[in-house]
Amino acid sequence: MTRLQRILLGLAALFALHGGVASAEEMGDIDFPNSGSDAAQAPFIEGVKALHSFQFDEAQLAFQQAQEADPEFALAYWGEAMSVNKPLWRIQDTDAARATLERLAPTLEERLEKAPTEKEQAFLQAAQQLFYGSDDKLERDYAYSDALRQMHERWPDDHEMSIFYALSILGTVRPGDQGFRRQARAAALSMEVFAANPGHPGAAHFTIHSFDDPDHAILALPSARVYAGIAPDAAHALHMPSHIFLQLGMWQDVINSNIEAYRAAFSLNERLKLPEGREDFHTLSWLAYGYLMLGNTEEAADKLDRAQAALQRNPGNARIEEGYLSMRARHVLEAGSETSYGLAPADTVEGMHANWIAAVGIAAARRNAPTTAAAAHKRLTDLVAAAAKRNDQYEQRRISVLADQVRAVLQQKRGNVEAALASALQAAETELTLGAPSGPPDPVKPAWELYGELLLTAERYDESVAAFQKSLEWIPQRTPSLLGLARAASHAGKEELALASYKVIAGMPGMQDGSSAMKEASANLD
Repeated sequence: MTRLQRILLGLAALFALHGGVASAEEMGDIDFPNSGSDAAQAPFIEGVKALHSFQFDEAQLAFQQAQEADPEFALAYWGEAMSVNKPLWRIQDTDAARATLERLAPTLEERLEKAPTEKEQAFLQAAQQLFYGSDDKLERDYAYSDALRQMHERWPDDHEMSIFYALSILGTVRPGDQGFRRQARAAALSMEVFAANPGHPGAAHFTIHSFDDPDHAILALPSARVYAGIAPDAAHALHMPSHIFLQLGMWQDVINSNIEAYRAAFSLNERLKLPEGREDFHTLSWLAYGYLMLGNTEEAADKLDRAQAALQRNPGNARIEEGYLSMRARHVLEAGSETSYGLAPADTVEGMHANWIAAVGIAAARRNAPTTAAAAHKRLTDLVAAAAKRNDQYEQRRISVLADQVRAVLQQKRGNVEAALASALQAAETELTLGAPSGPPDPVKPAWELYGELLLTAERYDESVAAFQKSLEWIPQRTPSLLGLARAASHAGKEELALASYKVIAGMPGMQDGSSAMKEASANLD
């Protein structure tokens, strides 16, 4: 038995033993010896636990309370600085972090003098790399991770160093990066800590982030089952298991996780007077997607209405408008809306939102409105050019997938079958360079799925089967791809494959009896 297999078996046993349940008053269980006063211990430890679950607002408040209890406590200032660094989102308020550290002392040397232990000094020196190094954020991330690597090698049994090192490794990964070595290293560190301490929030959390792709997600299922119970009041902890559930096509579990996460996020917003449009909006969008996959368009529409209401309460909030438009684009394409949509001016948030523009274009092409579809394609090609001009290669590729998709549907409707298939295949091949989505598909329409649909319409059934199978490797158990595979397989004379696909749909927990997918599956299984 390999070491990884032993760890996985241990995690499964721990889940069975503890049932994933933790006290609602806690955010996990960690051990972080430090030099702070007795009065500073509780808020400091709660702040670190909040950091591990990405509850950054709560972490900041906790570390400030630790400073009030012990104004000379160096790690309390370190912790507050870390609360404005969001590594996996590539967001950092560098000025705020520096201001916090400089409240402790204006220079690194003076700050180190206030840290009485070597470990505390090491954390401050690592923070120096993160906030004061190169002007390039990625270079600072690598320097910070290297500092933590050295700390881990010096103190290999210190769980906090192991976990912060694991997170720092994940913080060097950028969208579109190829390979899995960094994620595997972060996972090994996290799982080792989790095996020793099943209540450690960072160990569970970063195992999930490390394996957040369709090829490796099954390895994080034990952590996903446990994590929400470790920190039952933390919105992000309640949401994170759904990353693994989504990668495995467990749609009802995606919904269940995000119902609780949305509740917790909304409660946190009210309690701390936080603005809408962050964790609350994130979980709302996942909820809507899960309902769409189970054919529950009524609940999905309700979540879209909630998003629209949030936008109306917060006019001019670009973050909320972008989130709403992503949800709206998904709803248009998944629910098959026949409504006519136009393009907003190119200098507006809506007018520059690539997923929404693509949804407008694809919907227009499908209802034989070529002028609108062509305008959407032109708008997308302009956005591709703008991304190229600012050297944003990932965004350039992402939007080019959408542009090729709109062109493909438009050409198919015009009867230009070969041109349509060529554009759709180009989109699918480009999508592979983006990396599997960590959440609902982005680009909003999976490119291999669209390619399979066009091949099916062109009566190229064997190729269509292969395209849908490729799509399901990319996004497992996705209902539209399963339906497409069943239809293509049936036409290709592959009845066993068709029936197997329909059985998956019919057997999905939560699949709506009255949905078109369930009706079709049931009709073919009778």
